[in-house]
Amino acid sequence: MELRFILPLAFAMLTTPASAEGEATTALKDARAFARASEFEKALERHEWYHANALNVEPSQYGVRLSFALSYWKQLGDKYPPALASLTALRDQGTQAALDGKAAPELFHDVVSINRTMKEEAKSVPLFKTLVEKQPDFAKKCFRYMDDTLVDAGELELFEKYSGDLADYLKRKIDHHVNLIRMIGARPGSERSVKSFEEKLITMTITLSDYAVKKGHADLAAKLKQMTAEVIADPRLAK
Repeated sequence: MELRFILPLAFAMLTTPASAEGEATTALKDARAFARASEFEKALERHEWYHANALNVEPSQYGVRLSFALSYWKQLGDKYPPALASLTALRDQGTQAALDGKAAPELFHDVVSINRTMKEEAKSVPLFKTLVEKQPDFAKKCFRYMDDTLVDAGELELFEKYSGDLADYLKRKIDHHVNLIRMIGARPGSERSVKSFEEKLITMTITLSDYAVKKGHADLAAKLKQMTAEVIADPRLAK
């Protein structure tokens, strides 16, 4: 699973007691159990129920629903084509709803997350660009779900249009990173996750710094690297 999947759900997972298992959690466990038993039709039914109902019965499932749950659904689809067809249809319906102006930002988040799960993130970029052109107010609300994707796609001018001041944006990312590491750092076996989170922040910082240089803002580029270097010691931030 890619790191971008893990970040949105980290707080919810870390603050939910392990013993607190509700209807949605049970449904997801059922889906996995059915898949392991090769009862694929039942597994798909539980995945579909979970995705449609999880937030109504367990709001804390927001992050899990768009990360691990979608990953498990895609794994089922790799073995059972109807599951992949179902997931694709869900994505396509959400895409059309967004284009028709009938979607909430959270539904757009569903679409972006499914595209990421299916390794079709490139489809999210033109969708967002269409929203920027035809539904600018809605696009602004959806940016929070697209920022990493736009950076990864090299769409930095569009990214900057919605991110605002790059230093302010990076400061928010750094604050989020520090809080996240504070929560998970003391947990046994967290070293790998911490390293991955650090790598993500470093990569984004370097990308934004390089972009600032291209725009003729060398001082800003140096500032961005210095900001991240204050929380992560890495020689790449000194270049």
